[in-house]
Amino acid sequence: MKRYAPEIPVREQDRKDPDMKNAMDLLNGGRDKEAAQFLLLASNNGNPSAQYSLGLLYATGNGVQEDFAMAVEYFTKAAEQDIAAAQNDLGMCYYDGTGTKKDDRLAAYWFGRAAKQGLAEAQLRLGNMYATGCGIEKNFSKALEWFEKAAEQGNVDAQYNTAMAYESGDGTPKDLNKATYWYSLAAKQGDRQAKRKLKELLRVVN
Repeated sequence: MKRYAPEIPVREQDRKDPDMKNAMDLLNGGRDKEAAQFLLLASNNGNPSAQYSLGLLYATGNGVQEDFAMAVEYFTKAAEQDIAAAQNDLGMCYYDGTGTKKDDRLAAYWFGRAAKQGLAEAQLRLGNMYATGCGIEKNFSKALEWFEKAAEQGNVDAQYNTAMAYESGDGTPKDLNKATYWYSLAAKQGDRQAKRKLKELLRVVN
């Protein structure tokens, strides 16, 4: 069974909550059901890290009965208190229609909130929304802006998308040198499409 405590972005001030501390210790020990009880106590006291953690448990069925609607409820509580990971996951729930009615506009809104906090995964997703006009007005320039922010953090999909934009001139003047640079970074991370595109582009550049 997957452990969550080491991966949950718990804010330093939230760690001081004894209920949150107990929950994390229990999660690390594989005692999810008991942890959920402490997370509920901390959540009811407004602890956003606990709210996000409880949302994850509901989303996966660890320690509680799987309930995507409840996951959305707790993701929302945490997202409203600026937990970036919760904002991103809530955006995905609205994008996929998981636990709530599909709403691309709200998906873009929550991806945007998380992206502005520097979460690379959300930056990539917001870039995709701008590139496709899904839930937000299509804008290739803004798509590239967010792709590049995520790419700079090492997100391989964003590196590939950034390279594509510079190669095709979508949202920016065409720049094959920049395209080569971003394809090469994605290729170094093992992206097969990037390796193929890099090989093709090097023939042109050289």
